[in-house]
Amino acid sequence: MEKLRNIGPTSRRELLEIGIETRDHLIAAGIADTMRRLLFRFGSEKKISVNYLYALEGAIHDHDWRDITPARKHELRALLDQLRADMQP
Repeated sequence: MEKLRNIGPTSRRELLEIGIETRDHLIAAGIADTMRRLLFRFGSEKKISVNYLYALEGAIHDHDWRDITPARKHELRALLDQLRADMQP
């Protein structure tokens, strides 16, 4: 797997397990589908954090996650809340 900005070894292994091997794959899947897959695969084993979502956003746009605007962070938090709610039985 190519090195993705903001993505460490554990996250890299998780992304590989859900079929995300490159930045192009991440871009094609998009942030919502990637998080949905992560929550489906790993949600019962670990808590998928909002920081993970920020890291993915930074990887997609090739910038540091700390550079994400407050407005975009708000949108991403809302997305994560919605995805978690959608996964509840």
